[in-house]
Amino acid sequence: MAGTTPAGKAVTEPGPLRYAVLEITNRCNLRCPHCASTSGLPREDELTTAEWVALVDQIAGLGGEEITVIGGEALLHPDWPAICRAVVDRGMRLVIITNGLPLVKNETALATLVELRPHIIGVSIDGATAASYRALRGVDAFDDVVALCHRLVADGHQRVNAITTFFRANLAEVDGFAELLDDTPINWQFQFASRGGERFAHEQFLTVADYGELTSQLRDLFVTRGDTLRLCPMDDFGYFPIDPALRFLHQTWAGCIAGRELVGIRSNGDVLGCLSLADDFVEDNIGRRPLGDLWRDPASFARLRAKERHLTGHCARCPHGADCRAGCSAMAYSATGSLGENPYCIRQLECDRILGAVVGDDG
Repeated sequence: MAGTTPAGKAVTEPGPLRYAVLEITNRCNLRCPHCASTSGLPREDELTTAEWVALVDQIAGLGGEEITVIGGEALLHPDWPAICRAVVDRGMRLVIITNGLPLVKNETALATLVELRPHIIGVSIDGATAASYRALRGVDAFDDVVALCHRLVADGHQRVNAITTFFRANLAEVDGFAELLDDTPINWQFQFASRGGERFAHEQFLTVADYGELTSQLRDLFVTRGDTLRLCPMDDFGYFPIDPALRFLHQTWAGCIAGRELVGIRSNGDVLGCLSLADDFVEDNIGRRPLGDLWRDPASFARLRAKERHLTGHCARCPHGADCRAGCSAMAYSATGSLGENPYCIRQLECDRILGAVVGDDG
């Protein structure tokens, strides 16, 4: 179905709000250089626990299936167990993302997690060695967080993810992570840093050539270690590859779900289609407008809900453009300042290599 904005522009009617990412606090105990939200200090007027629980109720009523709780460092919120329990009590899947430090040797918190039984616990590990972890995270905690991941598995959690965000500072660590996590029950979730955050230096953003080299290395791991290394690529690893070794990746991909099936809510109540997007994608604040009204409004998230109508460049020419919709919105916007073209695409790199080979042969 479609509606119209006051200016007469067609927009897409929303479906259920299936996923939400809740930044329950921006307080953090680390100062990572690639942090998209410049976490450290809490935001002004952060929502109360009662407001978070009420939001969980609203999300459930809008069709919610899964809520991811993040920060900052989510486990620094004094009432994180109550907010997480609200998710579980309403029958939704709970995902918790943490840097792990508040859980180290904290038996009370670990016991709470056993009670909550999250669908996924993600622990951020951006360096594959103690030295690189310290350089990127500023603390000597590598052995502690790796041991924590194994402890979480031992506690019976079915999906424990070590989350690595790649940027130029850790490009050389692919093999190190493979060695660290191969033949373990820990999933390796990898993703790429988008632009954002005051601490993220411009030169640390991956170039397209960096992306090509990195995705090639990760592709080789699927081939050589796919039986023993639990590889979990995020939505910025794609799209629609020609290579048979990667073709499985997007057989069901229907484009970025930001603003279509997903919202992100900052700790001050600002609502975005995805928390990886920039400030100019803030739709409204739940203090001014109830989430249900915002979500059901056909004019909300208009840029995200109608991305396929504004494709440019390679994405406009691609046979999968209408389905892919320029892939990850945050990466597209980081690279081009537009939602309609995304050069961080495996298929585009493959096509460029094939064209280059043909032109070279003709020459």
